Amino acid sequence: MGRALGLLFLTALAGCSPLYAYRSAAGHAGLLWRSRSIEKSIADPSTAPGRRERLKLVVDARRFAVERLALAPSRDYQDWTPVDGAVTWLVYACSTDSLKPVSFLGFPYKGHFRRAWAEREAASWAKKGYDAAVMPAGAYNTPFPIADPLPSSALTYGPGDLAELLFHEFTHGTVDTRDQAFNEAMASWIGERGVKLYLVERFGEASPELDDWEFGRARSETMSVLFEELGKLLDEHYKAGRPDREKLFDWARAEAAKTGLDLPKTLNNAVVAAHRTYRGEPALFDALHSKHGSDWRRTLAALGALDRKDPWPALRAATR
Repeated sequence: MGRALGLLFLTALAGCSPLYAYRSAAGHAGLLWRSRSIEKSIADPSTAPGRRERLKLVVDARRFAVERLALAPSRDYQDWTPVDGAVTWLVYACSTDSLKPVSFLGFPYKGHFRRAWAEREAASWAKKGYDAAVMPAGAYNTPFPIADPLPSSALTYGPGDLAELLFHEFTHGTVDTRDQAFNEAMASWIGERGVKLYLVERFGEASPELDDWEFGRARSETMSVLFEELGKLLDEHYKAGRPDREKLFDWARAEAAKTGLDLPKTLNNAVVAAHRTYRGEPALFDALHSKHGSDWRRTLAALGALDRKDPWPALRAATR
């Protein structure tokens, strides 16, 4: 995972605890205070060569996002900021008999700037009898007219993963619905499809950069398919009111072992829901893109024209 639209302030401004509001505002202010211009860092002779190359790639990928993928121009990620590890930690919570995540004012997760805070919140949900999970996020995009800096941890990513992260976040500033799970699935789809075009154009079809990304993508897709199948089995299990869901989690662990995948030590509904949030139904997005001649501008216009309140049925209808 690690790719999230961490709208940390929305819940704070809408009446969450003053402590959460303070921590969210202070955390983001700290990122802004420490931020540095990417262009100036590239020109600075003291910048390490490896970092300079990644910063140049950020500039190039931002250009590609606008010029080739038709994503909206953005002031985001013109600066970078020092971060140690994940920039935020997202808490997911579900009941023990459903994969529908608890809604945090419309969002399927709640972000914290420190892992310990997220772990404490997850523990409080567990005490209430819910399944809970904590997931790292590599970047986020605020809902306000603030130019968000790129966390330095993203600069350790390979070229493909870094470009994919940028395309994902730019999508959030281009098309928005009221269904946040749809927004994440859409951004994931655009990030994945867009990055392959970018790597071919930037490095070539036989490049190690493309090979490395495709290898990682194949393993990620295997993981996604496994979680999707597990989700379907759990949905049927809960609908039928059957007991002993652990056998399904054991099945998933056994399937993962066959391909050398590492599943989280704790598997529960919240973990499955988190993975589902970012996958959605990529075949539907592919069908829409194909219907519009694989033209990104037309595809984005079609996505923007969907019913904002209920985009999934509208997407299905638009692909017929």
